[in-house]
Amino acid sequence: MDIPRERLIENDRRLKSIIGEEDIWRAPDDAIFLADRAVEGKIRFAHLGYRLFEVGRSNIDWSAPQTKHQEWPAQLNRFFQLPALMAAWKETRDERYPAAARDYIEDWIRAHPVRDDWTPARYDNTLNLAIRIQNWLSTLPGFLDSGRFGDPFVASLVASAACQLDFLCGHLAPVHNWRIAHADSILTASLRLDGLPAAARWRKVGVGVINDAFRRQVLPDGAHDERNPNYHGWMTRVFEKYWRIGRAMPELGLTVDADTVSLMHDYLLAHTRPNGQLNALHDSTGARTGSRPPSWADARRAFRRDAGLPDEMPPTIQNFPFAGQACWRDSWGEDAVYVVFDATTWGGGHCHLSRNSLQIHAFGRSLLVDPGTLTYEASDPMMAHGKSTRAHNTMNLNGWNQSEADPKFRFESVEGYCLAASVYSGGFWPRPFQWGWKTGHGSGLWGEHHRVLLWLRGLCLVVLDRFRHDTPETAPKVESNWQFSEGTLEMSSDPCLKAVTGHGDANLLCLFPLVPGGTTPAIHAGEKNPPRGWLPGTNGEYVAAPQLCLESDPAPVCSHWAAVFVPFEGKEAPAVSAEARMGRTGRLVIAWGDGSTDSIWWMPGLERALEPSDGIETDGSLVHLRRGAGGEPVRGLVADGTYLEPYSPRRRPRRGVFSFGRWE
Repeated sequence: MDIPRERLIENDRRLKSIIGEEDIWRAPDDAIFLADRAVEGKIRFAHLGYRLFEVGRSNIDWSAPQTKHQEWPAQLNRFFQLPALMAAWKETRDERYPAAARDYIEDWIRAHPVRDDWTPARYDNTLNLAIRIQNWLSTLPGFLDSGRFGDPFVASLVASAACQLDFLCGHLAPVHNWRIAHADSILTASLRLDGLPAAARWRKVGVGVINDAFRRQVLPDGAHDERNPNYHGWMTRVFEKYWRIGRAMPELGLTVDADTVSLMHDYLLAHTRPNGQLNALHDSTGARTGSRPPSWADARRAFRRDAGLPDEMPPTIQNFPFAGQACWRDSWGEDAVYVVFDATTWGGGHCHLSRNSLQIHAFGRSLLVDPGTLTYEASDPMMAHGKSTRAHNTMNLNGWNQSEADPKFRFESVEGYCLAASVYSGGFWPRPFQWGWKTGHGSGLWGEHHRVLLWLRGLCLVVLDRFRHDTPETAPKVESNWQFSEGTLEMSSDPCLKAVTGHGDANLLCLFPLVPGGTTPAIHAGEKNPPRGWLPGTNGEYVAAPQLCLESDPAPVCSHWAAVFVPFEGKEAPAVSAEARMGRTGRLVIAWGDGSTDSIWWMPGLERALEPSDGIETDGSLVHLRRGAGGEPVRGLVADGTYLEPYSPRRRPRRGVFSFGRWE
């Protein structure tokens, strides 16, 4: 063997002292169960739940014919059973577990022998390779005290790993998580196999790519460039690992810094619902109800402690101007109101076509939701549906998709308010989007959607939309879609269109006081042709859930819409009404059961100052004024202005967003 067993163990010991033993190999919670199944020749396929496939322990068909799902060959060839087998061996010292681990590795090497012109099989790829080598080498030291892992077998494992790593060094992915996964596998392998002649060469490649990817792929606001909470979490773990390694081994020349990794942790926590689950933005998923696990912020807390940073939570209002995402909450408690606005700048195939969408989670339940990941299998119509514009809480033309074109947006927060304004002008396109536009975009139509989201904290959320197109001769339709969590949705239309969810603990009252004339409401749930009203379940299934579609058919060349969303605890909706009008400017009045009112004036598109009306004058483009039950002014907001006559007449030196008044 080119590297002594003692050296493998010593290299492993050093890595554990730097990274922490629990991060060397991640055993699942049900490790013993999965290890026992692996002993039986059964491997878990995990994707939104899991299934077991019987593959045997010898003469395995590594092309994974048991299902056509694209993720199954990947998982089979990544060896996720090894951490479970390792955990079972450590706990029980039962030789069945290392025997099974050896059988799987030995059979893979048999089917993919070492040779000078080695390349991955057609069912394999370089991401599988990178993850496979991580699983082989991270569990190998723990199996070395088993008689099943004798020198000849270990030598064959190391030789195969070296062959694959040499190939990987010459075939690095150019972008995104694949590139980082490749570099991570190469660099970690160089440390684990330190002592092999090739290790120094691998180390040089790995350090260079990690440094370069860290500089290029982490945006200034801390988001990974795929703008995706799920993949961001993976990249955060990788870069934190190399911050720790770089601190302990400065001779490597790693340039991963603590401040940037801290921003990455903040982004991940911001995209975590109050119940501790990811918010399902883009190719992510997370439970929509349930209690928050006690460990929900432990990784961030441990990193900040070790980096010498204060042990404090980030702000409750977090805006990510480079990712194009806003995450707002009124506290870090489990019953917080939590709002997500999606103006995402394009980050590749793991993004969805969901610009100007929003989510609302309140009092322990997700109420207005993003479907997130439905499936990665392109042959399933649900994949394209889950990524489609129509599946999200935004607007579209003819039920078609947005393009990759970035929106123009801004996020603002002042005392008592949060504001997002975004305009998407990239047109709408009839073809499906999967991992890309496999059949092209098709012949689309120009359309522009301008959305303003205003959160009156402690009260409600207001959505103001303007939708424009320039093809009246085609008589296109416009859809304003709202996807709710699974459950009932009741509708009425007196005095304005209204919808109320029917959960037992927390709910959402939805008012639509301004829609184009002739707009038709419809609820879609569990429809298959085309797919409408679906969310991912807990075990790989699809769950029917109501989607409210407000359809203007044919749509005016320019249409205006307003909606009010009031989250509330319990079953009984609060007494709230809303009325709106649109002339040269828009006006919305929300009346509450206690006699208080909230009035909003806005200029469509926030393009210029409001004209004097209703006794107010301002150079702002949007105004909010709250009045108490007796009609007295309480507080207010001005966007893009310097004053509001007569309530805040002092001219400020620069235009901006400001609030004024009393705050109970």
